[in-house]
Amino acid sequence: MKNLLKNFQIGIAEILRLLSTEILMILIPILGINILNLNNSSIGFAISLSSIGFLIFGYIAGLIADSWNRKYMMVTLLLIKSLLFGMFAYLALSSNLTKLNYFLIIFLIGLVIVIIETTLTAWIPDIYSKDELAGINSLLQFSRSSANLLGPALGGVVIGIFGEELTMTFISCSLLISSILMLGIKNSNKVTVERTRKINIIKNIKYILKNNILKSIVLTTSTINFSMSMYGAIVIIFLIKDLKLSESLTGIILSLGGVGALLGSFITPRLIKKFDVLSVMIFGPIIPSFGLLFMGFSYGKAGIFVFITGIIFCYAARSIGSIARMTVQQIILPSHIRGEISGVMMMITWGMIPGMGMIPLGSMVGGLVSDILGLRTVLILAGILLIFSNFWMINSDIRKYRNILSDDQVVL
Repeated sequence: MKNLLKNFQIGIAEILRLLSTEILMILIPILGINILNLNNSSIGFAISLSSIGFLIFGYIAGLIADSWNRKYMMVTLLLIKSLLFGMFAYLALSSNLTKLNYFLIIFLIGLVIVIIETTLTAWIPDIYSKDELAGINSLLQFSRSSANLLGPALGGVVIGIFGEELTMTFISCSLLISSILMLGIKNSNKVTVERTRKINIIKNIKYILKNNILKSIVLTTSTINFSMSMYGAIVIIFLIKDLKLSESLTGIILSLGGVGALLGSFITPRLIKKFDVLSVMIFGPIIPSFGLLFMGFSYGKAGIFVFITGIIFCYAARSIGSIARMTVQQIILPSHIRGEISGVMMMITWGMIPGMGMIPLGSMVGGLVSDILGLRTVLILAGILLIFSNFWMINSDIRKYRNILSDDQVVL
């Protein structure tokens, strides 16, 4: 009960914030198709810009999260994101939206997203105890899952009724509400803010690679992000062009992935309690990961049901794995470097480190491959990669950390 108000504030604020990102992922291709007449590759590039900030700003975002008041950073960033959506709406309404400012605003929103994600990851252990981390991460995943469920359908319907311009105006207003809710949250734990940190990205990468758990989290998350960004770059085009669905129905079907995500966020704390967080992190996502591969075999009207089944399983896998990995990561990272190391991990997993999965490159590859081999081929390749992502975790060295993760004080 003591965290009821705080949980409500952060849960609603996160749903509103994540809804804005979910709807943005629909707006990017729809604006590209309906207003700017872009091809698949250009739309894939635009989607990649929304996450390329994790490459060029991920580490700096971590330093910022460790050097400033994390709550006020969250509030300020939400206000900036609101302003950017407002600018997007104004340009579209005034018929001044060009390819240049379309790409630029998406890029700037992406930069804001990376700082928000990094700051939130570092901030959560400041306002919750270690024993509460699995619960709050489940709540945050529930918020993300709710956005997965509501965002595409809500975005598709609102865009269909009010148009792209007013939809972006609604998003701008919702982000203002999110910032107000975040402002009312209080830190529960005493936090020491260090303002003299030096940039040492190589040292931090070595820190990650020497720890088998962190290294496996990086490899797994990288592969997942590459796979899902390939899927995300073409899925709306696939549903509209190949399965001949309307924008509204496309949004509704994509929202059903939220059912799987909600299911995953609901059962993961129970799985962790029954087994342990390490076992859930390693084995929990394996079977539902096959869902994305199923989506590649969707043909005709009957294929819609295959697609729906696949997307539910796919998002359940993401939800289970995400909660477990984030809980383990937050437990083993000391507070004073949590933002910095998390920023480096996001830079690696969401950026463009050679040889690893990453969101911007995955989006561009998805767009390019779809132009050459077709949209369905991209879904099948992405599905195979998502299944493969689980094998980074099947590592005997990771299981040696089970006792460490059970201790009250975690020192690595």
